[in-house]
Parts: sequence; structure tokens; C-alpha cells
Amino acid sequence: MDPRVAAVDGFTKTNHKSVPPSLDPATVRLEDGFTVCIIGASSGIGEHVAYCFARARVARLVISSRTISDLEVVAAEVNRINPLGEIDIVECDVSKATAVEALADYVRTHCGRLDVLVLNAGYAGPVITKMDRGSPEWVQRAFEVNALGTYLAAHYFVPLLLQTEDGAKGFMAIGSIAGCIRRGPIANTGYTVSKFAQIRLVEYLHEQYSGEGLVSLALHPGAVMTRMARGNMPEEFLPYMTDEVDLCGAVCVFLSKQIRDLSWLGGRLISATWDMEELMAKKEQVVERDLLKFTLLTE
Repeated sequence: MDPRVAAVDGFTKTNHKSVPPSLDPATVRLEDGFTVCIIGASSGIGEHVAYCFARARVARLVISSRTISDLEVVAAEVNRINPLGEIDIVECDVSKATAVEALADYVRTHCGRLDVLVLNAGYAGPVITKMDRGSPEWVQRAFEVNALGTYLAAHYFVPLLLQTEDGAKGFMAIGSIAGCIRRGPIANTGYTVSKFAQIRLVEYLHEQYSGEGLVSLALHPGAVMTRMARGNMPEEFLPYMTDEVDLCGAVCVFLSKQIRDLSWLGGRLISATWDMEELMAKKEQVVERDLLKFTLLTE
């Protein structure tokens, strides 16, 4: 295993594979009018992020993906969980500027506010550990979705987050510890490097907008057996994909509830598998040493 990844995995003494009682979204009550938009909500992690916000009785939820038909089942389940909340479904390909702009305009026009954006859309492609193998199109698509998509989401949604009066101003990119990987059987060049770029973009967001109240962070969802993972992960790594699909959503709800007090986490990569109480207790250490960011070592 790449030592960088091992270090991240062990940042808290306690780690979780499923939602602990302390993170049960059903015990959380978000503010009146709280509005969340999830990009990439048709299946897997994004789908369950939507369900977790529904359990927290979010006032309004906008879910999007490249194909609207994939969202109808998700919207129905959200309605079942939270019949008093409003749910909107909007088509959006995060790699297309016009589509992301249209989604932001929809939220602005129909919702009038936005408290939290959860950017879950991602692309992995087949695992290629040598640059002279595979197809350049796979790498290009990874950068279009994971890196450019993050920039486009920031470009069009950050103004809406900042303009929302009394809004929570949370920008959460579902990133990946894969952005730290350099070697090994899952060092997929296009995916890992584009996820590295995504994490750096989140750091840039913090540098550029934290003074205006934006709290931006990258959240590793855990090792989850999603449809994307099953289709691209090497066979020998599949037994390690044991984290529950709803853990990330529960952490998103936990963070959203107190996002205004989490400016110290801004621009950092954290993991949904970490114990959140232990992470919060590390605030002084994280801030003092500027941890959970990429840096160039010179000594």
C-alpha cells in the first residue's frame, strides 16, 4: 500500500464502516428552508446522500444526473422518507458548462436559495497503471468530470451559495483518498491524478472565498462497492470494498448541520470513515500544522 494512503486511513484511532448511532441522520434537524443540491445523485453514494438528507427532513432537495429517468426512482424514495420536503430533479452533465450553468439557474430561480452543494459526480474508467496503455479518452473523461466538473460547479454555484442570505455556504466535493495514491494495483492514472486536481481546486476555493463565509472541503466516501467501482476495480481489490454506501451521506448531513462552525476544515481532504468526534477534537492540531492538505516537502 502507498504509505500516503495508510497515513490518511489512520488519522483517527476509531474508524467506521457503517453509520454509527451518533451520525444517524434521522436524529438531525436542519434549519427551516435548508436547501441542498446534489450533483450526481442517480445511484450509489449520491443516491444515498439524498436519502440521508431526506431522513434529516431537509426542506428542499435538488438532485441531478446526466439522465433524468435515473432520478425518478430516487425522487420517489426521497418523497417516501420525507413527504413534507420538496424534491426537484434536473438533468445535468457536470462536464458541460452550459448544463452546470442551467442547473445553477434552476436552483436560483425555483428555490431562491442554496445552503449546501454536494458534488458527487465522478468518473473512474478502467484501471490503467501505465501511461502507455489504455485509451487517452478514458483519461480525458476523468479530467472532464472530476477536475473540470469541480471547477464548473464552483464557477456557477459559489456565487449562489454566497448570495443566499443567512445560508450555510457549504461546498462539499465527494473526493477520494485515491488522489494521494502514486503506486499499487489501483493507481489508475486518469482517476487518481484528476482526483488530486479536484482536491487542489477545493483548497483554492478555501483560499479564494473563505473570507466570504464559504466552507469548502473534499470528502472521501470510504471504500464502497458502487456500480462504478465494480465495473473498474481490479478483482484482487474487491474484497477491500467493505464500507457502507450510506456512511458518506450521514457525514454530509453531520457536516451540513454545523457547517458555519467548520471554517477550520476548509480546503482540506477528510474521510467519511473517520470518527467525527475524534476529528473535531483534533481542530487545534489540524490548524496549527495545516494538516490534510497536499504540500511540497523540502526537508
